[in-house]
Order: sequence, then structure tokens, then C-alpha cells
Amino acid sequence: MDEISLKTITQEASELTNEEWVDISEFMQRFPSRIKRSSGPDYYKTKLLASPFGISFITRAIDSKKKCVGLTTLTKKMFVFDNKYYPAFELGDSYVSKEFQGRGIYSNILREALSHNKFKEVCKFLYSTPNKNSIRGLLKKGFILSNYKIFTKILPLNFSLLLDSFFIRLISNLYLFFVKLLLSLQSKDKNLKIYELNSLNDLPKFEFKNQQIEQHRSVDYLKWRFINNPDKYLIYAIYVKEKYIGYIIFKEGLHKSNDVLYLADLYLQKESLSYTTKAICRIILFNYRKYAFVSTWMSKKSFYWKYLTFCFPVTYKKIPFIIHRDLSNKIFFDEKKPIHFVLSDGDNI
Repeated sequence: MDEISLKTITQEASELTNEEWVDISEFMQRFPSRIKRSSGPDYYKTKLLASPFGISFITRAIDSKKKCVGLTTLTKKMFVFDNKYYPAFELGDSYVSKEFQGRGIYSNILREALSHNKFKEVCKFLYSTPNKNSIRGLLKKGFILSNYKIFTKILPLNFSLLLDSFFIRLISNLYLFFVKLLLSLQSKDKNLKIYELNSLNDLPKFEFKNQQIEQHRSVDYLKWRFINNPDKYLIYAIYVKEKYIGYIIFKEGLHKSNDVLYLADLYLQKESLSYTTKAICRIILFNYRKYAFVSTWMSKKSFYWKYLTFCFPVTYKKIPFIIHRDLSNKIFFDEKKPIHFVLSDGDNI
């Protein structure tokens, strides 16, 4: 099919019909994700329709039969710093059908998405964590690489799940013995109490205090991101004695068909940050034999960074984090500001 017959259109997510959501879901299933996640229409509806911060946008290239052959999404978020709120969007799912790749289709999709007036009027921060295949094109469209210093951090756990042999199992069991010992010693604190929650209704009411440049967190945000989302999350409430100090959330995932665990989100009150290492270690201790490894994203400019060194000793790779030069407030380019960015702040998990 000639690319001239394609039509590129940007819509608010609420404008799509159910048939279009199904078509998007079927299109997205052509691009398997490294990280296990849902892929049906309900997943995309939840992500793009139910944000407590407002409506997201979808830009599609459609053929003469109105079938999606390429798309990009702009998921509505909200960032905050110093009690000031900045409507934000994450440039997320960005794909083009294999038969149309290399023909400038995505360039047209991106141009249409970023020039949409309703989107431009409300956007104060536009960011993305692109893969190596798309970053060059995005840098040509007004994005610049940030200095947020976001890295993948890993703690190997039961690696015999990755390579199953008698020798590997033996080495893995010895390794896990020492991991368990170290986690036990590091997390030992009779005042620290951790409870896994079945419902957010069990989460105590408290005020989320802004500490860094970060995703605005609220009960509505948590419900949208972790409860209404069809993916599976493990949510833990953290207490010191009887005082609630915050939460830690993990996501179950797959790596080469093996179960792994991701630290997706954490929030501890600033005066209680010293409990970060102990709390994470204890939660990993609950789960250490079930998963091949546990991993997370974290910015070196975050207050939490120094507390994660023991929990995630291996720095695997740097995550490219890009910000749109003209569609982002100047505060997001201030390299002296502390930045909190974790795995859940990217919507593709």
C-alpha cells in the first residue's frame, strides 16, 4: 500500500470507539514487550482514559480500511515541585507496522502529535524514555537528552531459574543462603513493620509531601496506576512502631519466560528515608526464592539513591531520558534540582 493513502489523526482518548480500542490492542500485540504486561483493550483504556490528571492523546496512522498501522500515545501525568503543579505527558507507545517502517510514517505521526493545539495548550512537561531505535528521530523533533542520570539497578536472586542444571542449582543455593543472611541482617529492626495490602482502602490517609521534582502522588493516582491497572502489583504499607511512614510497590514480570520482580514505586516521608534500605530488604526477603532477580530504575539525583546501593548493588545500564525543549517548563532543565524517577513513572510497564 502506498503511504499516500494513509491518514494521520490525533484524538483525545475519549473520542475513540470500542472498535478502535480493539484495533489498537490487536496492533500492539505485534510488538511483544520485554516486560510482562497486559495488552488487551482494557489495559489501554485504563492507561489513557482513566488518568486522574486528565485526558491523554493518541495519534494514529490508519489505512483506507481504518486499521491502525502506526501510533504514538501521550499519557497524561502531573509533576510537582515546591508545591507547584505542572501538567505533564509521557510520550509512550510508539510503533509502526513492519511493512511501513523506514518510510517516514513515524515522523509524520510525531509531527502531528506534537503540533496538536489542545495538547500544546496544556503541556508543561513532555518526556520519554526511548529505545535506541527511536531516540535519534526524537532528538530531531525538539527533544534533548536530560542529565537526570537514571539507571537500571539489579539484585540477582535465584538465577537457577535462568539456567537449570545441577551445578547452577548448587551455586544458586549457596548464593541465596548468603543473600538471605545479608538481607536478614540489613532489615533487622523490631520497630519496622511491613504489611502487604489487598486493597488501597487499607492504606492510611496521609498527606503526600513534595520532596523533589517528581510525579504527583495521591490516592487517586495510586488507584489508577496500580489498582485499576490489570497488571499485578504487590503493595506494601510501611510502619515504624505504630506510625505509618509510606508505601513500597513491586511489579511481577517476566524475563525470558522467568519470573522476576521490579521495584515500581516507593514513597517514604522525608524524615523516615533512613528506613528505605531496611524496608526494601525485608520485602525482597519475603520473595527472594521466587524470582530470578529484582530490578528497578532510579535517578542518581534522587534522595533515595544512596539507600538503594545495598538493595540493588549492580548498576546495569543508563536509561536515556529525553525532554522536549519547547514543550517543557524551564524548571525541568535545572541540573541542580533533585529528581525522583522510578519504574512506574514510565507507563510502559
